[in-house]
Amino acid sequence: MEQLVKRFKENFLWEKAFFVTAFSIMLPVAAQNVISFGVNAMDSVMLGTLGDTAISAATLGGQPFSLLMGFGFGLSSGGSVLIAQYWGKKDIPRIRQVMRISMQFVFVVALLFTLTCHFFPNVVMSLFTNDLDIRSQAAAYLELVALSYLPYAISNNYITSLRGVEQVRIAAGIYGISFFVNVFFNYCFIFGKFGFPRLEVRGAAVGTVLARCTELVLALCYMYFAEKKVRFRISQCFRKDTELLDSYIHHSLPVVGNELLWSFGVTVTSMILGHLGSVYVTANSIATVANQLALVLLIGTASAAAVLTGKTIGEGDRARTRKVANTLLLLSVLVAAISCSLLLVLRAPFLSLYNISPAAYDSAWKILAVLAIMQFPTGFEMTCIVGVLRGGGDTRTAFLIDCGCQWLVGIPLALLTGVGFHAPAWVVYLGMRMETVTKSIGCILRMRTDSWIRNVTID
Repeated sequence: MEQLVKRFKENFLWEKAFFVTAFSIMLPVAAQNVISFGVNAMDSVMLGTLGDTAISAATLGGQPFSLLMGFGFGLSSGGSVLIAQYWGKKDIPRIRQVMRISMQFVFVVALLFTLTCHFFPNVVMSLFTNDLDIRSQAAAYLELVALSYLPYAISNNYITSLRGVEQVRIAAGIYGISFFVNVFFNYCFIFGKFGFPRLEVRGAAVGTVLARCTELVLALCYMYFAEKKVRFRISQCFRKDTELLDSYIHHSLPVVGNELLWSFGVTVTSMILGHLGSVYVTANSIATVANQLALVLLIGTASAAAVLTGKTIGEGDRARTRKVANTLLLLSVLVAAISCSLLLVLRAPFLSLYNISPAAYDSAWKILAVLAIMQFPTGFEMTCIVGVLRGGGDTRTAFLIDCGCQWLVGIPLALLTGVGFHAPAWVVYLGMRMETVTKSIGCILRMRTDSWIRNVTID
């Protein structure tokens, strides 16, 4: 027993100050994601009262945004790798440089998405479904919701960058206000309340645009009137200082590629389910929202791992870095148990919120059971890849494990079960989620070495 306690102390941290810092990052990030996914849930519930076609159209119409999120999260997270390590060195000028470069890239990508989806929505939606009714409504939704891409990209990039310097509470405040804006205007425009026109699916898009614009205004207000640590300004985005450009591209490109391929893989899975029929699309839509809500604490854990790992490396303490990583990975397993329990206990009351067909209900019920079981490998590999490896500067290995397992295991099994055997949606999900098991194995093998600890800053 004494030997076990000794090994625990050698490999893990048990410091009150560390856990206070970790939870001060985890909980606000989790709250931010609860609010963000709560918006998706309210959209889903409101549109669910209009039937399977409406909810399927909004879900497919939101798929391009998932790709944009992949780009945006990749660019922002790539910058956060550098920001967290420079934060450990207290190098504020270089943190501003990283934020500027990240913002420039995000703006260009969001602009391209906006123009494509706003002017060619029918072409984009034809890639996702061959159901003419769903495609028509999805295109109408996409044409409007594309106008939210730019304000979302700018505000989200700024908020994510601040996470690298341990400023996370403002995100929950901004998204909390955005949640109420979205819900109110969704209710008004979907159902035609308080004198507003009844737009149904397009009404959800209007509510989203107004909510994203609110987020941008609030982020800019915080930037100019409240933020004191970094003092980043939009005007700095017009400078041409290239000192950190090569470093940013070198460390961000694997993260961008990782998020892009991962998001595209999720989109491919949605396309597979979309071609199986509207029942599966509806079940997938509902299960995705529930799973996102269950994952919020794990997302917070991964965010804390990225910030604290990067900061500790920036401080130059390799031994402590290993303990930080081990402790947060162990914490992820405990949090995964909570996520699993939530999905199993709450799936019945959650599904009761929807006015869907019995077939869609049964399919969603089984998918949620699969997702609950897979919370354990998902939580571990998410904390390791998105948190420890990226924060540690080992972005290339994170890319190889994440996308390699998805495209060599998850996508082939989804195609085999969905297209080859026309299996039920829960079987397709089970095959797809086997990727998380292989990712976890890859993460364990990588963490057994010290090669993932990399200081990526410039002296």
